[in-house]
Amino acid sequence: MAARALLNVGTMVAAVFSLHRTFRWLAVSDFCLYWFLALFTWRYLRLVINLVGFWCYSPAPEPSKPTYLASRDVTAVLPTVDPQGRDFRETLESCADNAPAKVIVVTAGDELFAQTSAVVGEFIERYPLTQFIVKRTQVASKRAQVALAVPYIQTDIVVVLDDHVFWGPRYLETLLRAFEDPAVGLVGTNKRVVRDQGLNLWGRTWNMLGATYLYRHNFEIRATNAIDGGVFVVSGRTCAIRAQILRHPEFLRGYTNEKFFFGMLGPLNPDDDNYNTRFVVRHGWKVKIQYTEDSVMKTRLGVENPLHTKFLGQCRRWARTTWRSNLCSLVTDRTVWSSQPYCVYAVYLTSLTNFAAVTDPLLVYLFTHSSACTSHLALAGLVCWILFTKIVKVFDYFRRHPQDIFLFPLYLVFGYFHSLIKLWALLTFWDCTWSGRRLDKIKVNHNNTPGDLLSKPPLKVGNHHSNDDDHPHITTLRSIRARIAELHTQHGQHMASYHQPLLSELQLLRGSFVALQADHDAIYQNQDAIRSELREVVSRAEAMATAQVTASSDEADIVAAIAEIKSAVAGVEERWRGSIEKSLREIISV
Repeated sequence: MAARALLNVGTMVAAVFSLHRTFRWLAVSDFCLYWFLALFTWRYLRLVINLVGFWCYSPAPEPSKPTYLASRDVTAVLPTVDPQGRDFRETLESCADNAPAKVIVVTAGDELFAQTSAVVGEFIERYPLTQFIVKRTQVASKRAQVALAVPYIQTDIVVVLDDHVFWGPRYLETLLRAFEDPAVGLVGTNKRVVRDQGLNLWGRTWNMLGATYLYRHNFEIRATNAIDGGVFVVSGRTCAIRAQILRHPEFLRGYTNEKFFFGMLGPLNPDDDNYNTRFVVRHGWKVKIQYTEDSVMKTRLGVENPLHTKFLGQCRRWARTTWRSNLCSLVTDRTVWSSQPYCVYAVYLTSLTNFAAVTDPLLVYLFTHSSACTSHLALAGLVCWILFTKIVKVFDYFRRHPQDIFLFPLYLVFGYFHSLIKLWALLTFWDCTWSGRRLDKIKVNHNNTPGDLLSKPPLKVGNHHSNDDDHPHITTLRSIRARIAELHTQHGQHMASYHQPLLSELQLLRGSFVALQADHDAIYQNQDAIRSELREVVSRAEAMATAQVTASSDEADIVAAIAEIKSAVAGVEERWRGSIEKSLREIISV
């Protein structure tokens, strides 16, 4: 892995050096032109490559015989702190409509536990084939809530979803196709914001900003995943992960106690989806984005009151996550240097310099002060290019909602304003509160510790009963189970490496057979051609005999000539037939 990382770094350095020499040659002694070319390439080369990746992407196909079924192999984990919100019931219903084997709803505190149990109880009779379980922690933390659910997972696939997302009827079926590849450990899907009706201009604007935010994410994850298999993050709004990863001995330990800034700050409550993504990549699993119409995950964004406070709080949290997580991937974790070289440039490094309010004016300034700016038309071309780059990622949104095109200038303004949000996030990166939700207002019993909660889970809701009382050796048994899962993974990887040479030889043998078959086909084709030519000769000879073309050729000579030609034809046919039979015997013997 280290050797591959060094090779990738060397390739990047060589590419940068080549571009440097090219820019110096083009700019000659024009300082502004050199830096314009450098900044323009740094900023927009990834867009051009991403466009290619976006259109070359292909989702996991539908298998003829699926390995995984939602009703047998999927557990849905739904953490919530708002069971009486307008979205929770709809979320739970869309999840249950996909018929997972089990739904584990985890809330925080006794009061929310009672409310959640009442809501979930309504679904038990409606969905008798799905097992519903309600648990609670005594800390308002998504990480603690998900961790509490892990011991109750018995299926191969786990889908974690937020309490304000909505699935289509074939969502799980489509998502599970990605796991047909045994190397895939984490799967994400494309996202779309619900456009609420009846909003005033103020609400409609914030709803549009939230929607376009996710459309840009969709573009990025589809493109980069197609190029080198990487993504900046698999969204925690809904993600699917193999249960054996959650049972890994290191997963929960880091998940519930993640520190940042070289371990000096934390533990983190947000950024759980970034942790999942890094952990999966670090342990050699692939990440797959399943981007189809059936795998669209819908959510609400930019409509919660107060509109600007809620959404801007989320933007600050996401921007802080970018600084923390991307630097962690580059400096602390470093796996991406070997496994995702393109994403190192297109995601992690460029995100640190992506300040549109600075780079766009700087590009215009450098261009206008360079020798390349020979007319106002050239400057207009640069401005049009900048506008194009801001349209391309959200084009699909405005295609679906043409009534919002008049809001596009506000989208541009917010893009530049977001540079200030990003700068503020850098200056306050240590702030790891969950902006957008007042988790401190949730009533919990602070006398209980997370350890007590994990070892003493509360009441299960539904007709499915099991003994949840702790056994003295339960921790040991769970550790053994996790170790067995790890050994199973290692065994699978070993078998893959063992079978690879054999598979290569079989593929070569198959190629040889195909070549032999082609030779056989050529024999048949040549046979028909020669036979046709000989028959034409016979036909002409017979015509000559009938017409008595020359006076010197009597009937006996013509008959003799025809007999000789027929004999020659028969000889050729016999030789070709023997050649064909020989080829067939060789093919059969192989």
